[in-house]
Amino acid sequence: MPMILLSKGAEILLVQFHEAKGDRLGARPGERLPESAFTEAAAESPGVDFEGATQSLLDGGLIQQEDGEFILTQEGYDYLYKGGGHRVGEG
Repeated sequence: MPMILLSKGAEILLVQFHEAKGDRLGARPGERLPESAFTEAAAESPGVDFEGATQSLLDGGLIQQEDGEFILTQEGYDYLYKGGGHRVGEG
């Protein structure tokens, strides 16, 4: 699996899937979040650049978008829980 590089903003958005389920359960591929979850996460993170963050997650295949919701893909799950990438600017 190739290394996926995400901005801090994109990583914060992806982590919303985990936070919605909590540490005990964790997110699973196919789980959905409303678009508002991403908007709220961005509003709660002043000083973080979210420009293009959602699109980078879509382009990287980490999430899909359907009917006003974002869906966690297997690739997104792997990034969250199997160390499939790291944030841009970290080594």
